[in-house]
Amino acid sequence: MKFFLLFLFCFIGFFPAFGQYTFLHRNDHASDLINRYEIRTGMLRTGIFSGTGPYSREAIVALLEAMDTLELSLSETDRYNLDYLAAENLPWSDPEDAASQQPFLRRFYRSKANLYHVQKDDFFMAINPGLYLQAGISDADNLPLYTNTRAAEVRGQINDRIGFYSFISENQLRPAQHERDYRDKYRAFPGAHLVKPFKEDGYDFFTASGYVTFRMLPAVELQFGQSTNFIGHGRRSLLLSDFATDYVFLKINTKIYRFHYQNIFAQLIDRYGPERRPYPNKYKATHYLGIDILDNLNVGFFETVMFHDNNETGRGFDPHYLNPIIFYRSVEHQLGDADKMLVGMNVGYVPVPRLKLYGQLMINEFKLKHWLERDGWAHNKFGYQLGGKYVDALGISNLDIGLEYNWVRPYSYTHYDISRGYPVNNYSHYNQHLAHPLGANFYEWVASVRLQPWPRVSMGLEAIMATYGADADGSNWGQNIFLDYTTYERRFGNYTAQGIKTDLLIAEAWMSYQLRHNLFVDFDLRYRRMESELSDRNTENLYIGGALRLNLNPRRWEY
Repeated sequence: MKFFLLFLFCFIGFFPAFGQYTFLHRNDHASDLINRYEIRTGMLRTGIFSGTGPYSREAIVALLEAMDTLELSLSETDRYNLDYLAAENLPWSDPEDAASQQPFLRRFYRSKANLYHVQKDDFFMAINPGLYLQAGISDADNLPLYTNTRAAEVRGQINDRIGFYSFISENQLRPAQHERDYRDKYRAFPGAHLVKPFKEDGYDFFTASGYVTFRMLPAVELQFGQSTNFIGHGRRSLLLSDFATDYVFLKINTKIYRFHYQNIFAQLIDRYGPERRPYPNKYKATHYLGIDILDNLNVGFFETVMFHDNNETGRGFDPHYLNPIIFYRSVEHQLGDADKMLVGMNVGYVPVPRLKLYGQLMINEFKLKHWLERDGWAHNKFGYQLGGKYVDALGISNLDIGLEYNWVRPYSYTHYDISRGYPVNNYSHYNQHLAHPLGANFYEWVASVRLQPWPRVSMGLEAIMATYGADADGSNWGQNIFLDYTTYERRFGNYTAQGIKTDLLIAEAWMSYQLRHNLFVDFDLRYRRMESELSDRNTENLYIGGALRLNLNPRRWEY
């Protein structure tokens, strides 16, 4: 791995760069707007490549320019949103569009989006603080729930050759009971690494992420750092999601004509087994090929392999998997079938402006014979996603509706025990799921309604309805991806949501007011109910609260 990185950095030095970039956070206000305006154009071929995330700021401005050429009918709220996106994406957007009318002390907030920025011909840098103060009460907790996050980020570029980004945050929070249950079960808290106790039922943790970017050739981009990635068009992903915390990776994006080819080489951490310091490493190599078959139809093909030092012989990152174009299944077979393979397909289609249909297919293991016989073979492990987004629904400006269905067979994403007494190659990082947070052995509906009636006011409703099969003590019905799949309860007769049937409902109503650029006041009403065949596992939680956010995303309940 070190040799490969050295080669790449040396290789960069022989070629001029052609403009570098940083990426926009996923799941924030700006990314919601980008998704809806891509659908408004009626095209997927706008430079965004929405099947992968996060989005580059350069591509976002290209989308805005594409919208100008289409002469779309825009409301007052739409124009406010487009001005917001232009201000958010310096240095690619016009500095006049991003300029603030009321700078603070003449040096601060000279642009709407940045506390402090420098923009020269050969250098750009922006510095921003982050703040998330959330508080609320829940009928399932004796004490108030809260989040207290302070953060800072720096991004920029040098000589149109190097882009850079750095983010740090300090966090104290008392999360809801089901989030504390996740921590107790998996010894990890989603979105964090090492978590320390804080006061009563609270957590304290520090986060730091960052990366550098290079454009080696006009069509080839390189990113190295520590962050997350996402593949898909929906709220969830069955291939690669950003639910888990950040990890070290090298990513190569190659974009030629209608093709987008992505390589991700990542080092992950395993903490599920016996406690050891330093924590054991495992690795992931991913290929993803996205093709704009039509201007409104994108199809992507995915493969990834998880592997580790099976016999503790110092294997490290296996150079066999560094080949950027080879089929990993053939390599994994040559090495003795010890590693974890996933393949899949990702589709996005905009049949008419304002409507987007999408889906995914994930295959871990599959034999057609057993599928045709419907015999419930335990080793047929796959899942699929179907979804749609309808923007400006029913002719109402800025009313967006989404509906998504996810279905995953038992024992998907799991692996078998290799020498260490527990399976390492499951599809996870730091004991957090790299795909869906429910693991496997479930089916789920995700419905959402989002309305922006006035430029500064957004509100929405969301419901997650899932059914999964949980385990009793000592059993393995296929939902927990950290268990050895060879310990299944039966070889045949398996079905989705088998085991202890559990119904999960999460509902949320929210409203947000933007005081100034990226400074939001939020109000939340949330409800979570879990009903199990074992009555002592039943839970119910009603939460009401509010938050003040600056440059940070809201924390939703996702599982």
